[in-house]
Amino acid sequence: MTPAIAPNETYKRYLKQYQSYKKHTKNFLESATRISIRDSIEAVETFVREPNIQTMTNLVKTLTNSGTWISHSSLRYLHSYIDIFNKRNNFKNDEGFIEIIKSIESGDKTILEKYSEGDIFEAICLELDYAHKHSDYESTIKIPKIDSTIVLVSGVFNEIFSTPAFERGAQHLFKTKGLKYIAAEVNGTKSCKHNSRLLQQQLKRYTEENPNEKLWFLCFSKGGIDTLHFLKDNKDWAQEHVIGLSTIASPILGSDHLKHKVFKLLNSIHFFERTKIYKYIDSKKDIMMKEFQRSLSSDYQKDWFKKNHQFLPNLQFYTSVALEAEWYESHIWMVLTKLLFQSNESNDGVVDTKNAHFPNYFKAFNLGILRGHHLIGTRSSFYTQEALLESHLVMLDFLDKSQKLNR
Repeated sequence: MTPAIAPNETYKRYLKQYQSYKKHTKNFLESATRISIRDSIEAVETFVREPNIQTMTNLVKTLTNSGTWISHSSLRYLHSYIDIFNKRNNFKNDEGFIEIIKSIESGDKTILEKYSEGDIFEAICLELDYAHKHSDYESTIKIPKIDSTIVLVSGVFNEIFSTPAFERGAQHLFKTKGLKYIAAEVNGTKSCKHNSRLLQQQLKRYTEENPNEKLWFLCFSKGGIDTLHFLKDNKDWAQEHVIGLSTIASPILGSDHLKHKVFKLLNSIHFFERTKIYKYIDSKKDIMMKEFQRSLSSDYQKDWFKKNHQFLPNLQFYTSVALEAEWYESHIWMVLTKLLFQSNESNDGVVDTKNAHFPNYFKAFNLGILRGHHLIGTRSSFYTQEALLESHLVMLDFLDKSQKLNR
C-alpha cells in the first residue's frame, strides 16, 4: 500500500515566509507613517512659531523625506502581497551557512581556518536579517551586551536627510541592549581637515563631561576618512578614549569618480584661478569645493593612508564593510549615479568596493562585501540596519574583541 503523500513542506515554508514578510513590511509602513506624521507636525509648529528661512528649509526637508519614506514603504508593502515565492531565503539550506552559524553559536574559532572573515560576517548578517524579517523565527545567535558609546559619523550630503546615517540601527541597540550612542556633527561638503577639527571640538568636550565612557566609532561613507584624519591628528587622546573604528562603505582609499569627465569639465573653472574675480570669490567661498574633492580623490587619499597609517592610534580593532549593488537594486538616486559615473568596478552606486577596505599592509578586519546600495544608512531605507549593527557586535565578540568594548 502506497503511503499517503505528506503536505508539501516547501510550499508550507514559502507560505510561512510570505506571511511573516508581509507582516514585516506592514510594521515598517506603520512605523514610517507614525514617525513621519510626528516629525511633520513638529516642523510645521516650529515654522509657524518662528517663520524664517531656516525653519522653512527644515519644513520642506521634513515633508520631502517623510513623503519619500511613506511612499517607498507603501510600495514595499503592496509588493509583499505578490512576492510569494521569492527565493531570497535559500541561503538557510546552504551547508556553508549552516556550518558557520553553528560555529558562531558554539564559539568554535577553527571555522576561521576554513572561511574568511567576510564569509563569516555575511552569514551572521543573513541570519540576523532573517530573524528581523520573520517574527516567528528566533535566532540562536546571542547579541552581546556592551557598555561603550557608539559615535556615529555620517558622510557626504547627509544634511539633506532627517537623521544621521545608521541612527535607526543605533536606536535599536539602545532600546534592546541599552547601548548609548551620540551623533557627531560634520559637514559633508567640507574637507577631512575641516571635519577633523569639528570632531576634535565635540569629542574632547564630550569625554571631559563623560570621562568614564569609551568610544566606538561607527562611520559611514566619507565619515570614515574624516575620522581616520581625526584619529591621526589626535593619536594620544584616541588611545585613551577610543576602543575601535568600524567603517561602512567608506572610501578608505579614496574615490576614482573624481577622475570622471563630468568633474574634469566642472573643474575647468580653475583655469581662471589667477584672475581677480576668481581670487575674490575663492577667498569668500571654496569654489567647486576643491578641498572636499581633494579629500575624496583616490590619488590623494591612497597616498595619504600609505604615508600616515603608522601614525594612527593603536586601537583594539579597525573594521571595514564594503557594499555592492546592481543598478536595479539601488535607490533611485543611486541608479542615477551609476548611470552618470559608470564604472567597471564593483560598487554600491558611489564607492568602489576595492577602495572600501583597508589595505593588506594595515592590521584590520575587512568584513567582506554585502549586498546593498550606498543609501542603506538612511532612516527610510528598508535595509535592516538593526541586523547590520548587531552583526558587528556578534563578529567582534567572536573575534574576542567585544570585551574590549567594555569599560
